[in-house]
Amino acid sequence: MKQKLSISIFYLCKFFAKQFGICLKYTRTTLCIILLIIILFLLDGKSIHSVRFYLGLLISANVQHIQPLQCISDTNQLNWPRYAKVENKSDYNLTVVIVTARPEFKRLPATIAALLCHLDSRRITEVMFLVPPKDVSLLQPYLSNEQAKYWPWSVSLLSDDILLKHSHTVSYRLQMMFKLFIAQIIRTEYYLILDSDCLALWPIHVEELLYKDTKSSSFKAIVQMEDNLGHSTWWSESEELLQIKLQSCVTTNTSSIPTMGVTPSILSRTIALRTLCRLQKLYGEKTFLTTMAKWSYWRLLFGRMWTEYTLYFLTARCTELFDLYHFQHSSIASSNSFPTLNLYGLSIWGLSDWTTDNQNRLIEAIEKGLKWRRKEFNEANGQHIIDKSAAVHSLFTVLQGRHRVDPKFYHQLFYPLYVKHLEEQNQTVNLMNILNTMTKNLMIE
Repeated sequence: MKQKLSISIFYLCKFFAKQFGICLKYTRTTLCIILLIIILFLLDGKSIHSVRFYLGLLISANVQHIQPLQCISDTNQLNWPRYAKVENKSDYNLTVVIVTARPEFKRLPATIAALLCHLDSRRITEVMFLVPPKDVSLLQPYLSNEQAKYWPWSVSLLSDDILLKHSHTVSYRLQMMFKLFIAQIIRTEYYLILDSDCLALWPIHVEELLYKDTKSSSFKAIVQMEDNLGHSTWWSESEELLQIKLQSCVTTNTSSIPTMGVTPSILSRTIALRTLCRLQKLYGEKTFLTTMAKWSYWRLLFGRMWTEYTLYFLTARCTELFDLYHFQHSSIASSNSFPTLNLYGLSIWGLSDWTTDNQNRLIEAIEKGLKWRRKEFNEANGQHIIDKSAAVHSLFTVLQGRHRVDPKFYHQLFYPLYVKHLEEQNQTVNLMNILNTMTKNLMIE
């Protein structure tokens, strides 16, 4: 790949130098450096898909939806159309969606082992794996109909081209688009989005994630909130794409409004589709997806980008739907003397976080979570038991590998802890065989 890239750079430099009559050596060197920056930028280091060289990305990217997004006007908010299909999606259960692709498959054995330990199957409608078409065959042996009967929850393996057809859009942006578009096919109102780098630390019970509002008798989903001072460029780009300003939608000072965090996150199908309907109205049914994919792509060089969660949050606030579909666990916990539940806590965001101290803290958190899960199985048949010994519990850690931390290190350090727990819980031989085979095959990919 590096050799092909070098050859491409050389010929591109030679071509442009000839075309524009650039003869001086230092000028050609400068041009080569500029082209190198552009090429590395187009490779998009954050991509979860296979890395390819798409020099024509800026002019040829194309994305089309498979299932038309049918939106209708909302008489109360004319600028915010809503999804046309009125369906009674269950807000009592939860769907789990894992968005992944081959370069991230080395992470899956630990991610799945952790979910097998911690994800209570009660009120879980389905665990979905969304992958590129060419990668389906790699996971099929473990998630086929024949193997599915051994899993504790209903599992499905979906090719992402059932949602979107795309060309020259192998990028991080496409992954973010899928996290919104999956709302078209899920069977529940709420869905938990996970990446391959989300490792469960603490028992996961839907009853803690979906809170029943006593006034409306409907359920709301937990949301992880952060101050809005970080990643300010994400918010400005999303405002520009949606053609709104947050301050025009709320009465309070926007600087004091906490905002949504990142993956893992629970989204509402209603709000996700409302976000897409707004974009379709602004940019046209046939072109809005390509507009999202190509949106001011050069600005990524300066850290400016829209994200699925910033688009979602802005839509939720401007349509006044956020408080109808979400709640902060801290507000419930404080009134009931419960520990606060966070979707994620201590995480490895970059190489500087991968310290011996953080490794030991994560091992301690994993062992503590597994110990409590054993207590739940021994005393309550796996059902929820409140642990009041700590003020805060975090369900996941995020173990990113985009900053030179090899995922094999994560696997070697954490995976054995989960496998030991599963073996102690007498998991079926068939399920352990599936997990062991998956580990053997995917870790050498």
